[in-house]
Amino acid sequence: MGSLAVTMRVIFALIIREARVRHGRARIGYAWAIVEPVLLISILTLIFSEFRAVNAAGGDFALFFATGVLAFQAYRNTSVYVSMSFDQNQPLFNYPLVKPVHAAAARFVLDGSTHFLVMALVFTFQIIVLDALPPNNIPQMVLAFLLMLGMAFGAGTSLAVVRRFMPSISNVYLVIMGPAFFVSGVFFSLHTLPTMYREILVWNPLIHGVEGFREGYYPEYPAQDVSLYYLFCWAVVLNFTGLVGEWLTRFRSR
Repeated sequence: MGSLAVTMRVIFALIIREARVRHGRARIGYAWAIVEPVLLISILTLIFSEFRAVNAAGGDFALFFATGVLAFQAYRNTSVYVSMSFDQNQPLFNYPLVKPVHAAAARFVLDGSTHFLVMALVFTFQIIVLDALPPNNIPQMVLAFLLMLGMAFGAGTSLAVVRRFMPSISNVYLVIMGPAFFVSGVFFSLHTLPTMYREILVWNPLIHGVEGFREGYYPEYPAQDVSLYYLFCWAVVLNFTGLVGEWLTRFRSR
């Protein structure tokens, strides 16, 4: 129990350090971390709503797009942020109590909680100001969101391990995330696609997270091809790969 308490204190200290380094010591620094994605989502919503006024769920496209882009961004941004944790915190690992996984966990908590706050603000604004539909099944939304974050942590730690041997892997990952934005259900519902394309896209775990999150928001949302268990399996495999890989390659960081 004492060891767990020490670990929690180390992670908490690293969270405070990451918040100060990333957002600055002034309060406006973290406020901008909230305002920036909210503005980005608002601008993207206005742009894409000009091309598609009604979505597959039969409602306003702004809400449909928000349920997709918020879930996807939570995965992408958190996985990228965690993937840099080993390299950018290297000097701290000279302290016996600080391990690479602690730095990854601190970034995971900081970025995950930030995305959760952004999500709450966006939906609250749309419900109050834009008279959007309120969420139908919040527990399912939370489950899908946590599974996306869990997979992000696994992907981030796995990338951090690979970066010990091939630093350029981060650039490759960012390139992959570009097309992934368009094939992960951000703009469309999986059930509206022809069978041939649907059978291909169901292999993408991100679309299960996005559609599972959206299924929780909308009442009677058609998501017969969506499996949160499939997303859970990806999260388990990626976390196992990342954590075991970090332990096996720890000598590279010394």
